[in-house]
Amino acid sequence: MDKYVKQSIDARKNAISASYNLDAGAEKKVDAVFAEIEKLGKKCKDATEFEAEFQKSPLNQKYLDLFTEIATTAQPKNAATGAAPGGVGKMVAGGMVAGAAESALNQAVHTVVPTRAAVHQKAYDEARDIPVVGEAIDVAQKASYLAHLGKVFGKKKKEK
Repeated sequence: MDKYVKQSIDARKNAISASYNLDAGAEKKVDAVFAEIEKLGKKCKDATEFEAEFQKSPLNQKYLDLFTEIATTAQPKNAATGAAPGGVGKMVAGGMVAGAAESALNQAVHTVVPTRAAVHQKAYDEARDIPVVGEAIDVAQKASYLAHLGKVFGKKKKEK
């Protein structure tokens, strides 16, 4: 396997294992998905071909699904010690620091790690599938839309 293909695959895997405390079940899932990704990597002559093939492959969606599952179920690691954070306050502060540092990341990292928006969209889509939560989201969206319409039509009335 090309060394740059290997680096690309390892960067994706490390984005998960370095960021989250994985239990045995999660580790097995990660290993299974990455075994498939490595098979694809062995078929490619270089990193450019691998990235193009990976983006077209169903493995890309499997990776995004895995990343989303891990991000929403596993305990995040503390970047400094590798240990789980002690409380919500630390997690919030850590998230703020991580958000500020994120803007300084190298473009190559952004190409191998799914965007925060993709992870959030996947979590949102899954939340909409939960009967009560999905209905609550629908009601909130309709209320927001009606409030917006009220503002729009309210302004037109006053302008006349």
